[in-house]
Amino acid sequence: MKGLALETIAYFIIALVTIIIILTLIGTKLSPAIRNAYCSFVRGLRNLLPIPSYMKPPLPSYCQMEQITFKTEIIESNKASYVRDHLAAYIIACWETTGKLNVGQDKICYEVVLRNNLDMPLTENDIVSVLAQEGYENIMTWNRDNITEKGSIAISYNSTSKKIEVS
Repeated sequence: MKGLALETIAYFIIALVTIIIILTLIGTKLSPAIRNAYCSFVRGLRNLLPIPSYMKPPLPSYCQMEQITFKTEIIESNKASYVRDHLAAYIIACWETTGKLNVGQDKICYEVVLRNNLDMPLTENDIVSVLAQEGYENIMTWNRDNITEKGSIAISYNSTSKKIEVS
């Protein structure tokens, strides 16, 4: 009887591992609506496994989205080229943590505060050209006028359009 119980437990563990592998393989193809349930299931399954935490498999990257927080960045420079490069970097960073993973919900990534007026206007085309040089095309929607004065700029992910919005 003991042999049967151990054999049953072994089959159960093998079945669980197989299910985890299958879900991991198709997990990247899941729609955002199903993703939260999948992540909750995987977290619960990881907690049930009777192995040390350092041996447990890591969560998929899209299950760790709770770590995304709103950040405020302050730019002191009045040089449009400096601001352009930094805005492009913040847009790319936001894209890498939200848009590339298609998180399925709107997220504000950055508030960029300009402390000084710019020496020349900063336009959408200026930012788009930097993004294109970095290999990021068609990831941004510009929802504001040209930037010339000090103030605040929001960089956020819009899950409906699947683009980063600058407003």
